[in-house]
Amino acid sequence: MRVRLRSLLLAEKFSAALRLATILSHGTAKKVRADGVSQFTFSTEAGDTIVFPLRGHIVAVDYPESVRDWAATDLDRLVDTEPVEVEAPLALHEALRGIAPGIDEVVVATDFDREGELIGVEALRAIRAVRPDVPARRARFSAMTPSEVLRAFEGLCDVDWALAEAAATRERIDLAWGAVLTRFLTLACGSEVLLSVGRVQTPTLALVREREQEREGFAPRPFWDVLADIGDPPFVARAAGGPFWDPSGAEAATARAGLGADALVVRLEAYEEREAPPSPMNTTRFLAEASRRGLGTARAMAVAQDLYVRGAISYPRTDNTVYPPSLPIADILLRLRDSSYREHVDRIQSLPEVRPTRGPVSTTDHPPIHPTAAPPRLREPAATVYDIVVRRFLATLLPPATYRALAAGFRIGDADFVAHARGLVESGWRSVIPDERSTPPLPPLQVGDVLALRGLRTEAARTRPPPFHTQGSLIQAMERMGLGTKSTRHEIVALLYRREYIEGRAIRTTGAGRALVDALVPHAPDLTSPGMTRTLEGRMSAIAAGDVPMASVLRDSRDELHGLLAALRENEAVIARWIRDAARLHRDFGPCDACGRGRLVRRRTRTGWSFLGCTEYPRCRRRLRIGRGGVRLPWTLGTEAPLAAP
Repeated sequence: MRVRLRSLLLAEKFSAALRLATILSHGTAKKVRADGVSQFTFSTEAGDTIVFPLRGHIVAVDYPESVRDWAATDLDRLVDTEPVEVEAPLALHEALRGIAPGIDEVVVATDFDREGELIGVEALRAIRAVRPDVPARRARFSAMTPSEVLRAFEGLCDVDWALAEAAATRERIDLAWGAVLTRFLTLACGSEVLLSVGRVQTPTLALVREREQEREGFAPRPFWDVLADIGDPPFVARAAGGPFWDPSGAEAATARAGLGADALVVRLEAYEEREAPPSPMNTTRFLAEASRRGLGTARAMAVAQDLYVRGAISYPRTDNTVYPPSLPIADILLRLRDSSYREHVDRIQSLPEVRPTRGPVSTTDHPPIHPTAAPPRLREPAATVYDIVVRRFLATLLPPATYRALAAGFRIGDADFVAHARGLVESGWRSVIPDERSTPPLPPLQVGDVLALRGLRTEAARTRPPPFHTQGSLIQAMERMGLGTKSTRHEIVALLYRREYIEGRAIRTTGAGRALVDALVPHAPDLTSPGMTRTLEGRMSAIAAGDVPMASVLRDSRDELHGLLAALRENEAVIARWIRDAARLHRDFGPCDACGRGRLVRRRTRTGWSFLGCTEYPRCRRRLRIGRGGVRLPWTLGTEAPLAAP
């Protein structure tokens, strides 16, 4: 009698496991709890199946106990110390080992990217510790829709060990750089200051500081415009040759125009402008748009991941900006037709030919982000994230927007003036994503027309510095500089906020963030510039492609870290004094106004709130909340919460 095949499917998280089990079992899967782990089981003609959620990474990489003592461990020794792998959580590993003897195959169905591949491999190694010969295959899909998932399971492929190795290399490199540099700077500055440093987060912090310095060093330049109010109702024309960088030029134009009492139309130039639709959306463009619409990038990515697991959108981590030929565009439009987007869908379906736009990047992993299902019932911020994805997808299928532009020339006295207007003729893709830069129209005009001159005026203004970074623009800058990956950039930005190195929607560095960058730029420029990190990112991509061994990249990284550590040691005293003094100013807000003995210093609760607390705690329980703009407000949360470490 043939034994029924027993398959183990490895999903990344509980929600993903539930979705997979529901699709593959056609809704007949049962939730069970075995060995302390919730799982899903179902049976088909092919055999029994267990869908096992992994809860993200199940192996932690850390240093052994022999180098855990910060003060006693030589940092060069730490650079060369091989990390150890720790099973976490242990119960999950024990559950996998308990299942292993009774299964005939393993299917890795985690997210299809570096991290997902490594998570699957971590679980597979735990199973093969008991069953070394168990076969393993990989299910790759970019959307958790029934059609995509079933297609992936009909065409299972091999596990990509090189891709997992690239992710494991990143873990080890980031651990070494973070541990070594954080220990060095923290010990150099004294135990009162804990500094977090990393090979990606520190160059990213430097980008924020660089923009601040551009603004600080910016010298505004005054200029003047001479404006004429013409016609009824009036519209504005500007003096030709403006803006004027010298007030005498504006005065001369005003004097020449003052010789006339009306405005003569002397020139009309009408022309057509076509604005091409946007390219399909990758992760960076999605996060930039989410930031523009008021969502933090880390929050936006978490919401997008949830929508992906629910089958509403495709996988949100992708560099691709070209739809693959296999993308079922017609099917997606049909799903969107019975929704608030119907008008746009009808317009697309009425076109003689639907030709989606193409961006500059075409990859073979995941397609650009697109909707995969009709709008589910969503609350904010999920509704906003879904709307961003749908509107960008629809825009890429519509024709260009067409504008009629008009430039009108006027003669007023002895001076020439010009007025411009730009009106939408064919909305095209702008029917989905409206243009926020429209200009008011001009009245019907003909050469030779004479219009009333309502008034002349001079407007003074100054050139403006570049704007502060937003989360979206910072992630775009990180992409240009080669800092991080599509999967990690939003996490780096969120980390800088948590470390209190940056603050605000218009991002500024805090005192601690400024001190760290300003001390490191002159004395350890390799740590704050993107060059070294960009090179390492390229090397890790080479590992994923199978072109470079992991050991070679780790060796090169350690050599670079040794060199950086030597440079830091040469300037240790200067760096430490700079950071320590600035950090103390950032943290110390002066004498306590309640007891008079202690100092009010910046602290955080265990839930993350920043506040000012007295150093004489618990004898003095004075607390002040830190409001926007640094305004100190009374602590009004009621019950005293336990203090976190300063």
